Amino acid sequence: MDDWNVILLGLVQGLTEFLPVSSSGHLILAPAVLGFKDQGLAMDAMLHMGTLLSIIIFFRKDLIDLFWGLFPGKRGDRHRKLAWSIVAASFPAGLFGLLADDWIEANLRSPFFVAGNLLFWSGVFWFVDRRGKENGGSSDVRGLTPRQVFFIGCAQALALFPGTSRSGVTLAAGLITRLNHETAARFSFLLG
Repeated sequence: MDDWNVILLGLVQGLTEFLPVSSSGHLILAPAVLGFKDQGLAMDAMLHMGTLLSIIIFFRKDLIDLFWGLFPGKRGDRHRKLAWSIVAASFPAGLFGLLADDWIEANLRSPFFVAGNLLFWSGVFWFVDRRGKENGGSSDVRGLTPRQVFFIGCAQALALFPGTSRSGVTLAAGLITRLNHETAARFSFLLG
């Protein structure tokens, strides 16, 4: 793969990762639109590692607090419920990924499927965002109910389909379960 193609893909990843627009979908569409060979899942994973590093740096204090929240003791008491909520919400996507990832990679990585999925989810996100502005919602990320955690976790599993934004679908699920925008976004980014 040409160095310029890698730089271009890095820019696509960096610009789309923090928006609810499926950075993975755009990594599939970019080569198709610009006329170079699909880079494959291994390169996509490397590009995601770069943005993951920036998320770790940005949320480092929260991540340290969440780490201590996984263990008994006074230091993690305040963060225990949130830490275990993140663990629990990760299970549906992890299980679905183990069961379906190879099939999804082999059958759903086409630019046509990705473009259709991007269009579908943009409509869903628009509708949910409008509805979310009307309901106010809960404002404490540590006060998530098991039902909210499970629903958001199941929604995250949908992000395994190329063209589905993980942050978008988990943010939308949070709004559907009556979290406010800030709380839904915070849980979404801590989850991801």
